[in-house]
Amino acid sequence: MLFFIINIKKWIKLYIGEYMRKYNLFIIKREYYELYYNASYALYMMLFNLKNMKTLDFSNGVKIYKEICMPFSVKLLNNYINKKINHIRINKKLIKINSKFEDTYLELNYSCVIVKTNINIPEIMRVFNIYNKYIFVCDFLNKDYFWLNDYFKATIKK
Repeated sequence: MLFFIINIKKWIKLYIGEYMRKYNLFIIKREYYELYYNASYALYMMLFNLKNMKTLDFSNGVKIYKEICMPFSVKLLNNYINKKINHIRINKKLIKINSKFEDTYLELNYSCVIVKTNINIPEIMRVFNIYNKYIFVCDFLNKDYFWLNDYFKATIKK
């Protein structure tokens, strides 16, 4: 019972913002990857504006999103996580990754995957880098953005 209470407290902290990073992962279509690869800030601002769009403009936002992004295969990701990753499923969408070194939660959506974590780059990001090479990561709270594949290329070179 105590374990359950501690996990609920962590989950509440996660959603009231005590965690360091909240990453939004988007799969960018290849032609837009090539277009925005050297103009990442413009892509970040476009996604930021889509995220904060008023409900009156929602249909236009959906059109823009569908033009630029591809949906995640939530079923495929769920199957992989169920078979390969030590985790606890909090509800249908929210997953807690079990780790001694980090507190990381995933919210799997078709439009984007949200990763909330207490470290800069959680280990689960490697899975997403393998899943697709055109993932653009936005941390709207910390005004940070990067191509996930570039991050891992840079860490390999070090």
